[in-house]
Amino acid sequence: MTEGDYVTSPSDSEGDRGSEAVDPGALWRRFHARLLILGVRRLGNRADAEDMAQDALQRVATALHENRLREPGALPGFVFQTAIHVCQQSLRKRYRERRALEGYARSSLEENGVAHALTDLIDEERRRVVRLALQSLAMDDRELLDQLYTRDADPDQLAGQLGISPGALRVRKHRALQRLSAALGEEVTQ
Repeated sequence: MTEGDYVTSPSDSEGDRGSEAVDPGALWRRFHARLLILGVRRLGNRADAEDMAQDALQRVATALHENRLREPGALPGFVFQTAIHVCQQSLRKRYRERRALEGYARSSLEENGVAHALTDLIDEERRRVVRLALQSLAMDDRELLDQLYTRDADPDQLAGQLGISPGALRVRKHRALQRLSAALGEEVTQ
């Protein structure tokens, strides 16, 4: 399969593909499975690997459409390097989010390490409200949220244990969070 196999309409002048459409299906068929393997290895779970593969293939299709690939034989390497960059961006985003959450957790402490009394009262009140809201949920919802958020279970493994697909697990989690949000009277995000 050559680079030309990914382009669906002929060009007006040789070497100019600016007006041609790229066939994303051909790219997907050739590279998707390999990108999933790469993504699972680097990112740790299939859902993130799926997102990475789609993003990488979309970027490659855009690059082909804009004629940014100089050597057609370099397409596999270009796809691989694009996927590596998408993985690195995802990992950096995770790291920044984790640092922000850790910083938020530390912000309630004074410089000498003693927590503010008011902050402790507010935090305890929030925990009490969340506990009450969780208790108002059905047992299945409570157990699912406990597995995902308290025990930090891997979503793919949890889906396998429950005998459902990862997509069905994401839907169940979303609906459980909506019910928790309604019980709290505010919007809860994933």
